[in-house]
Amino acid sequence: MTRRAYDPALVYVRVMGTVEGLEWGFWLAASVWWIVILDLSPLQLVAMGAVLEVSVLVSETPTGVVADLVSRRRSILISQVLMGLAYIWAVASFNYWLILPAQALFGIGWTFRSGADTAWVTDELKGLGRGEDDEIEKLLVRKHRFGILVALVSLSATMLVGSLTSVRAVAVILGLVMIAVGGYLHLVMREDHFTPGREQERRFVETLRAGLNIVVTRPRLRVLVGVIIVVDMGSEVFDRLGHKFFLDNGGWEDDSLIGLGALFLVLAVAGLAVNALAARALETGSGVARLASVLLLVAAIGAMITISTSMLVFIGVGLMLQDSTREALWPVLEGWANRDAPSEVRATVHSLMGQVTAMGELVGGMALGALAQATSIRLVLAIAAVLWFLAAGLATRGYQR
Repeated sequence: MTRRAYDPALVYVRVMGTVEGLEWGFWLAASVWWIVILDLSPLQLVAMGAVLEVSVLVSETPTGVVADLVSRRRSILISQVLMGLAYIWAVASFNYWLILPAQALFGIGWTFRSGADTAWVTDELKGLGRGEDDEIEKLLVRKHRFGILVALVSLSATMLVGSLTSVRAVAVILGLVMIAVGGYLHLVMREDHFTPGREQERRFVETLRAGLNIVVTRPRLRVLVGVIIVVDMGSEVFDRLGHKFFLDNGGWEDDSLIGLGALFLVLAVAGLAVNALAARALETGSGVARLASVLLLVAAIGAMITISTSMLVFIGVGLMLQDSTREALWPVLEGWANRDAPSEVRATVHSLMGQVTAMGELVGGMALGALAQATSIRLVLAIAAVLWFLAAGLATRGYQR
């Protein structure tokens, strides 16, 4: 890419969107590996999520501060390598205990990217005289939309290659592609408007303290923290057990990759539609907090439809509604955080929000996972729906401030 043609927004949307799209293919392959081939219990599935979230809690803030003090580009490259290796490790064995640590590696890798990509594109655009809050929020949604388009290709390739070879083979291929994309991104991404910090040991503590102070003292960010915690207490069980609920009620057996792949494709198409609506809402002036409230309300309704009967069509429709609205929700919440985060601690604030996400998923996931093991998956999915209704109500406080 020549200097004249270089556009940080274009790099961000296309390359980081590609990374998001590849993740869909991995989660399809990994879900079949864990649910069908290894036949993991609800508690084992949620425990995998707990390991991931603990690693995020431990590493999210340090990696965010590193991105603010050293290099956002380098942080993203590290993320791609670690996550690619985690993809391969996740299917390396039939032994649950041998693949469990892969979740920790995935979590650490994700934290190196979390917030760093948004902080990078925000600063680069502001350095070019662009990068207003509204523009960044729309850019986040555009990147997510492009990621879903890539997901359609990624999911189709996963189904094809997985059917011709094996689920394990396609996960390994995706891991290698993730690493390759990281190398490409490192080549095309520049940091023309970012100055690495000096006296880094001292500034690490100062930057962390400043980021915490921003979150604590700004009312809208405090509301956002509450929204994220409540949302993610329910999200973890849907992410880990929703697909198992679908497969258990469908009787797919040997066709599990095709059945779950078809569901993922439907979710991706629905995600595109909801993402487009979210982008339109932002263009017409709807605030991020108001939009978050609407999306959460629809997600809760979708969750209730999922558990309403054992008919596969209703389960599919419900999963489509809740998944597509939650997929559109993440860039909206990221834009909410980005609006109130000053440049010098922007990646740190995003990382702190990532820690809040991990905390909600860890607490909610383990508690509801244990309940699902003792009772039923249907019950904990109902509880998740109630939590999303509560989060929708809480989000309304964000646009009243």
